[in-house]
Amino acid sequence: MMWYQDTNPLNGLWLSALVAVLPILVFLLCLVAFKMKGITAGIIALILQVIIAMWPFGMPVASIAGAGFLGVLTAIWPIAYIIVLAVLLYRLTVASGRFDTVRNSIAGISADQRIQVLLVSFGFGAFLEGAAGFGVPIAICAALLVQLGFKPVKAAMLSLVANVAAGAYGAIGIPVIVAAKVGGVNLADLSFDLVLVLQLVSFATPFILVMILDGWRGFRETLPITLAVSVTYNVSQASLLIFLGPELADILPGLLAMVMIVIVGRFWKPSHIYRENNSPAPTPVKESFKKILVAWSPFYILTAAIFVWSIPAFKALFLEGGVLSSLVLKFSLPGITGVIVSSGATQASTATWAFTPMNATGTAILVAIIIIFVTTKQLHLTDVLKTFSKTVCDLWQSIVLIALILALANIANLSGGTASIGNALA
Repeated sequence: MMWYQDTNPLNGLWLSALVAVLPILVFLLCLVAFKMKGITAGIIALILQVIIAMWPFGMPVASIAGAGFLGVLTAIWPIAYIIVLAVLLYRLTVASGRFDTVRNSIAGISADQRIQVLLVSFGFGAFLEGAAGFGVPIAICAALLVQLGFKPVKAAMLSLVANVAAGAYGAIGIPVIVAAKVGGVNLADLSFDLVLVLQLVSFATPFILVMILDGWRGFRETLPITLAVSVTYNVSQASLLIFLGPELADILPGLLAMVMIVIVGRFWKPSHIYRENNSPAPTPVKESFKKILVAWSPFYILTAAIFVWSIPAFKALFLEGGVLSSLVLKFSLPGITGVIVSSGATQASTATWAFTPMNATGTAILVAIIIIFVTTKQLHLTDVLKTFSKTVCDLWQSIVLIALILALANIANLSGGTASIGNALA
């Protein structure tokens, strides 16, 4: 038996949309106003979403269960797979002692705190957002800025502002990839649209960071390096989004922005060195070029692995009719496939969950981890296993919350609630 989606069940466009948006508003209120834990707020919002999907939207119980189950499966694969491995890679870099060298190499490039913010919070922060996401870049970059002489609150604020340029493509492009799946849109089309929507904001971010620190004087004095960083970051990010997709849209631009700061810094210096409250610059720790090269190697390897996984020729191997298409396992979801007819559609929806062990982005991270483990004498198998166990323990609540939100999003989408909100806004 088929069920026909109704995007205006209350015979009033804005009234239907207002009811449809209630789970989102309740979720935000629970977090912000009532200071509830994320999981508690997510459970309350999900229960409300189920009720609204049943009435007034009239979605069958079996379809609600199927939509929610699809959200949970998506949270596990590929999202949790990517998150756990990305954070594991970062923690193994710290455990190997290489991250101390990375920190020292960043700190030694310039004593000017305006340039340090561009280097640490913008460039390195973008790279960390792309590699791990989920607060990792804010925590690490803020701590680095404090060690460089910034006040803690200001360091955190600057790192949060810098993250505006990278947040949409965090954790190997997860927000865009999931949005495309939940919304049923083409990933390439969504990536291109994001260039039109977000690139201007990303372009302005480095200038905003400098002006927060030193106003218009900072804007004038650092214009050459700020402009070079912004153009490098945004041109590379837009190119990746248009031609490859969102997976490398933070990682590679972040690396290139840092490289550009180093290159420009060799030929240009600001008219005066800016320090907060005229504080003295910390004594830089000199590291050999070879040691720096080795310390950064996990990030090179990660970038290379994800690049291979992102190129169209590699992706084509796993598409229908491709040489390795048999390795992509697809499962139809009961209650959705052949049951739900979307508003304006002439045939029932087809909902599948794909298990892709070989071509998943998380597998690219796993390959990078294996290479790093094999080539790093300081790491032992017991270290890797212990770090993996701790990473899972630390992230399980975040993964559960993601599962709740995706279950809510799928139910809202397939019940017609999302379309109702979109129609009202349009």
